[in-house]
Amino acid sequence: MYFLSKTLAEKAAWEFVKDNHIHFITIIPTLVVGSFITSEMPPSMITALSLITGNDAHYSILKQIQFVHLDDLCDAHIFLFEHPEANGRYICSSYDSTIYGLAEMLKNRYPTYAIPQKFKEIDPDIKCVSFSSKKLMELGFKYKYTMEEMFDDAIKTCREKKLIPLNTEEIVLAAEKFEENKEQIAVK
Repeated sequence: MYFLSKTLAEKAAWEFVKDNHIHFITIIPTLVVGSFITSEMPPSMITALSLITGNDAHYSILKQIQFVHLDDLCDAHIFLFEHPEANGRYICSSYDSTIYGLAEMLKNRYPTYAIPQKFKEIDPDIKCVSFSSKKLMELGFKYKYTMEEMFDDAIKTCREKKLIPLNTEEIVLAAEKFEENKEQIAVK
């Protein structure tokens, strides 16, 4: 529903622009990852970090995924606003991966988390799907952040805000405590 509403909103905006002869630019970002200022974890981060949190409901989204660092996305907005030739639609995506590639990177970079390496109903030989930022880059835009830096910034921010624990053991203990409390409440 989220993606459909975004698509319909953009379509309506383009129809309005056409009818009213307005100069208009849209930026279509892929999954936005990186540091953030909100007190709660943004929805994109819930998905991006689901391999760490164990939120398997989001694994299907990560199956074939594209990423952009929040700061690169902000820079792209400014770049296009200031560029005299900018016009139309721009995809903002700097890295492509599969859930398997992401899981491997996270496992190697963050060994304190138990990152799953196998996923039911997801073919281990699945290929990446790329979203091209060619149009944006042909104007001279350059991405600054690697995929590793995106996740480093995201995880650091989440840890600082105590939105994720430092390791998987803390997740397991929190789940056990939750179950214990749930049982105690049911008894009362």
